[in-house]
Amino acid sequence: MTVGLLLLFLLAGLARALISPDSEIFYENRPARRFPAFSAASFLDGTWQSDVEDALSDQVPAAIRMKKLYNIFDTGTALPVIRMLGQGGGYVGFRNICFFEDMLVVRPVALPEKEDTFLAAARHIGSWQDAAPGTEFYVYYIETDRDLNLETGEKSGLYDCLTGALTLPAGRVGRLRVDSFADYHRLFFKTDHHWNADGSYQGYLDLCALLGITPLTVRGQYRLPACYHGTRAAGVEGVPAEDFAVNLFDYPDMTVTIPAGPIPDYGMQSLFVNGELESVSYGSVFGVDCGELVFDTGRPGKNLLVMGDSYDNAVVKALAAGFSKTYCVDLRSYASELRRPFVMADYLKEHRIDCVVFIGGVDYFGETLLREGGQ
Repeated sequence: MTVGLLLLFLLAGLARALISPDSEIFYENRPARRFPAFSAASFLDGTWQSDVEDALSDQVPAAIRMKKLYNIFDTGTALPVIRMLGQGGGYVGFRNICFFEDMLVVRPVALPEKEDTFLAAARHIGSWQDAAPGTEFYVYYIETDRDLNLETGEKSGLYDCLTGALTLPAGRVGRLRVDSFADYHRLFFKTDHHWNADGSYQGYLDLCALLGITPLTVRGQYRLPACYHGTRAAGVEGVPAEDFAVNLFDYPDMTVTIPAGPIPDYGMQSLFVNGELESVSYGSVFGVDCGELVFDTGRPGKNLLVMGDSYDNAVVKALAAGFSKTYCVDLRSYASELRRPFVMADYLKEHRIDCVVFIGGVDYFGETLLREGGQ
């Protein structure tokens, strides 16, 4: 009887994964893992089986409720003690939870951990630059808690390592500076690794100055209080919800296209501002990650290629207002979604790209560019 019920439970998850899968796990603020396409290669190396297990764990009925119940007993009971210890300042951690005052954080990365990969990323960018001498290349680095010891104020030196190895002119390199905990507190979410509305707006202004375009005028900021738990709060019970805000711009008319075809808009900022968004997440408001995203204003001007990860989701639509066409490529999913490898020289030629800007932080320059860097 028990075995039969367990089998029925798993079959229900399989049916949901195949027929009507959930698209997002709101409790953990991430996309739901879906049933993978079968291939002989993925079956032989075991990735297909692993992906099936992940999809089943997300799609089984009541799985999220069970996770939440477990976390209430696991992390929820420990959290008051952690926060009490953290009131005196400094890093306070328990298992996968780390607080610095009122923020969920991670500890900084030491330069030796990433030096080789950062130097390799710089060489990677340099090879693309050398192969396309008529194209302007730019780098914008986002400093986070991974670049700064929040207790001592000491920096890891990752930005200097990367930019010192680049062969770009000084005027084509910039960063979001985080020199103190006060900076980090102002520019980033308390429960998420992403920049908040103030951080992304500062990044947008920096990028406009870097690229030589006039920024859109911000009409203000819409803020919804105590509505958001970010990725770092996923599975941690008892962390207070924080505010979520978006900057209000008068965007010019533009079309938006993803690999599947045209879409009405990128992200759901308008629904959020109108109070019509059912659940608030970074991806739902600013747009989910996709292999390729194209904005077309229909106006004469330069074409821009943005190379980045989820950080750029909050700024690409505003950046697109300053160009004729803006192409955004996420190397983590480009090949799988477009079913072809990313080849920089071919892409620049095909889309008549005038400017390329790389946007990201430790993970992007220290991992993604090398692991998924294309050709």
